Amino acid sequence: MPEPTSAELDLLLELQATDHRVRKLRHQLEDLPEQRQLQATLARAGELDRQHDDLRIELERTSSRQRQLEREVEVLTERRDAERARLYDGSVANAREMKAVEAEIETTVRRIDEHEELLLEVLEQVDALEATAATLVADEEAARTRAAELERARDEAAMHLLAELGELEADRARRAASLPEDLLRRYEEAADRAGGTGVGKLVDNSCTACRLSMSRADVGELLAGPPLTTCPSCRRLLVVPE
Repeated sequence: MPEPTSAELDLLLELQATDHRVRKLRHQLEDLPEQRQLQATLARAGELDRQHDDLRIELERTSSRQRQLEREVEVLTERRDAERARLYDGSVANAREMKAVEAEIETTVRRIDEHEELLLEVLEQVDALEATAATLVADEEAARTRAAELERARDEAAMHLLAELGELEADRARRAASLPEDLLRRYEEAADRAGGTGVGKLVDNSCTACRLSMSRADVGELLAGPPLTTCPSCRRLLVVPE
């Protein structure tokens, strides 16, 4: 095949630069800071929701204990009041029975005091759990609000990048269509082998694709050869300026 013209080689290098920008934009789209922040915020909201679920279970258990103690205090109070009424309504006929009633009242009062102390502790636990639950709900709502803001920011950033990417891809297609098919094929094959960079340019004593320095002998041999060759270091296409 005929050697590429100077204009075609310039166009080839421009195509490589465009491909670099296209890859960079695609990488940016895949790794948007807003998306990373969104994922972290949604994970935080999910963790807060799980904590709230666990707390609700604990709050239900503690509230159930509260209701149980309140019923027991109510039953004991009714028992105490009934025994006191017996003591003073004349239904207790002798001193022995009166002592037994008084002892029962003392025992019941003591149990009421014990239950009320326990109930106070449980009420404090309920208050603390409810306060923690309210904080978790507020924090989760804030996280969800922030996630919505980040989602909008991500979509806006992606929209701008996609617009720029569309322009670059259209420009890339125009440049590629202007190159000889064989030259374009050689470039794309080299780019596939080398992870996207298919061509470099000889600048001073190194290839711009791999940045490796060459000996004077290698540079002299390249300068004496064709305008498009292969880099002896990275095996990519190499444009040799006149």
